[in-house]
Amino acid sequence: MNTLTTNKKLRIGTLCILYFAQGFPWGFMVTALLSFLASKGLTMIESGQLTGMAYLPWTFKIFWGPVIDSFTYKILGRRRPWILFAQFGMALTLISIIFMGDITSNISLLGWMFFLHNCFASLQDVSCDALAVDILLPHEQGKVNGAMWGSKIIGTGIGAAVMGTLLVSNGLVFTIIIQTVLMFVIMAFPLIIIERPGDRRFPWSKGKKSSEHKKSIQNPLIILRELVRAFSKRPCFFTALFILLSAMNQGVNSGILPVFYNTTLGWDPDKYSQVVGGPGTMLEFVGAILGGTLADRFGRRKMFYLGWGSFSILSGIFGFFILTLQELPNWFQFFYLVAHPFFIAIGTVSMFALTMALSWSKASATMFTSYMAISNLSVVIGTNLIGPLTGTFSTGQVYIFMMLVCLSPIIFLKSMNPKPILDIKSEY
Repeated sequence: MNTLTTNKKLRIGTLCILYFAQGFPWGFMVTALLSFLASKGLTMIESGQLTGMAYLPWTFKIFWGPVIDSFTYKILGRRRPWILFAQFGMALTLISIIFMGDITSNISLLGWMFFLHNCFASLQDVSCDALAVDILLPHEQGKVNGAMWGSKIIGTGIGAAVMGTLLVSNGLVFTIIIQTVLMFVIMAFPLIIIERPGDRRFPWSKGKKSSEHKKSIQNPLIILRELVRAFSKRPCFFTALFILLSAMNQGVNSGILPVFYNTTLGWDPDKYSQVVGGPGTMLEFVGAILGGTLADRFGRRKMFYLGWGSFSILSGIFGFFILTLQELPNWFQFFYLVAHPFFIAIGTVSMFALTMALSWSKASATMFTSYMAISNLSVVIGTNLIGPLTGTFSTGQVYIFMMLVCLSPIIFLKSMNPKPILDIKSEY
């Protein structure tokens, strides 16, 4: 019987499909729907609030990690039950929105639905990350992380372009129905996979219960103690600090951009979604694949900073043009919209590879998800800065200020060398 640990193609394909399932509703929420609402009068502060509500559950990954590491039903696989539970929850929240009708005028309720859906989406992400840490071989990590993130990008792009077009032409309820159907189709895939030889597909399936399946619960405090010990190492700590400071710009950019393009630059919401989900997604996918390959070849730290640093510089140029030009050239409007995700993808995939290398001890899966939680916390901080920043500065000044803030973590780069941790892991 083919399993994830014995079949490379199945292993990589499963991880990519699960990441696609995360991206599809995400592209709809933070690109298509926000752009659509901007055409109805959504402000930058409200856009930042909705974006923050979508990102906030992803900071819970630091709590999901110990839970899924501590409570397992190993007879069905160590991670698979959690993945199925999370996917069902994602589908259930979409069904709930269908029965609420068109709630686009109720920003508060919409924000809470964003929040609830992404609670389950973040749980699925943690489970998938833990599965990747468990089953990927060391030489696969860079390229497969690129493929996984690329699959999420494709899902995000389709969610933005296709769902954005459907939203404008058919309304919210119809668009959510289509997403729900797709979610159930994707759910069928992890329902039939097997993680390891000896696992059962369903609780009632025939099979011999091995000794590995006996212990399914361990004390979460053990995981937390191991996590503190792991982060006490210099490279692990400074990488976390680097991530916390470097991703805030993405939160600011995500909240401001849909409203700025609609209200100031005059873009229609379906055009915005189609550009982001079409050429923007294709270039972002190239960045994800390139980031994994370059991280393996030239070093994870270098490509991590190159990706995020280039995004910050480009956003600073965007802000400078807003300040100095009476009207942004059409070519630059298009260029910024499709180019900035390319650099974010390079940096993000390199960050995955670096933090996977730095994740060690008995809490390795929890540690990896903690890094991802810190990244999302940084984005949430950025979305909450939109109100104070736009109240003090113009849009162009905000972008230049955030460029300076997010380039500053370069001082930690030398302290992030993973070699000491890799040496520990080789002896662990």
